[in-house]
Amino acid sequence: MSDDRDSDGRVDVSSIRERVEDDASENVMAAIEERAADGRIGTDAFAAWHEECRRERRSTADEVATVAAQFRALRDSLGPTVRDTNQVRSRIDEYEDEFDAMRAELEAVADRLADTPREPASPTACYEAADGLRWCERAIHTVAHGLHHVEEGVAEFETWLRDPATRLDEFENELGGFETYLDNTEGLLDALEAGGRDGMDPFDAWLAAHHLQRVMAVVFTELRTDLADLETWLARRDGDYGDEVDALRRRLASLEERHATCSDRLDATESAIDDFAARRAAVDESVERFETAIDDLEPPVDWGAVERLVSEQFDELGIQLT
Repeated sequence: MSDDRDSDGRVDVSSIRERVEDDASENVMAAIEERAADGRIGTDAFAAWHEECRRERRSTADEVATVAAQFRALRDSLGPTVRDTNQVRSRIDEYEDEFDAMRAELEAVADRLADTPREPASPTACYEAADGLRWCERAIHTVAHGLHHVEEGVAEFETWLRDPATRLDEFENELGGFETYLDNTEGLLDALEAGGRDGMDPFDAWLAAHHLQRVMAVVFTELRTDLADLETWLARRDGDYGDEVDALRRRLASLEERHATCSDRLDATESAIDDFAARRAAVDESVERFETAIDDLEPPVDWGAVERLVSEQFDELGIQLT
């Protein structure tokens, strides 16, 4: 028996804190204190804690498997002509990636539990075991929370697959979301044409607008494909949706006109930026890599990945807009 244990094999919580000193996490120490009795924690408490995590991991894994099976049944019920459309493939890929990520996280929990002793023999080992079990608890909670949202999303996807009004509304909302890109670009161009604004580097503003324009070029390619798929799908449904599709087509055309106007304005602002040619040349290699990454995207485009590309690019170039 370790000299740090009492006659009943329990360790003083104060001894654990003393041994880890400044490295102690208050969250971990609080979790230890919750499971202690009279200021001491024994191996039985750690064994019970370990078992709680094991049960929660298994329960959550079972729930993931159940929802994943329901999703597979929905996916397999779709005919090839439906599954192969751009938006359906995008959603299927998204949910399959979500399930893969949840399963991988739960496997990581299983590995961490296997590496965490059920009966730690010293104050330091007690702290390390508690830290590992706390990590497992958080990971399991994250997966369970994410699964709740995925389950809701799959239910909404099933409605979207069957209901014309839902598809029309969602496409309109999608147009509204991408319209924000143009709003941001126009805001940058307005500031540049007005001589800039406090806290904004003119070249950074130009470069940010340039990147948003390149993203929007990909957006329009995908939106045209999605609208064609939607029109074909609606033609096989009962009812006449010609007016709704025409309205969406006009709105998309309006956005493309705004995009073209932004490109013209972007070119016109170059001459007003000091040392534009030299600064543009200095970032050519980075911009070219970004443009290649964007141009290489194939439908269905992962728009989350696009957002990350933009964010990483702005960080790499040190673009500061405020």
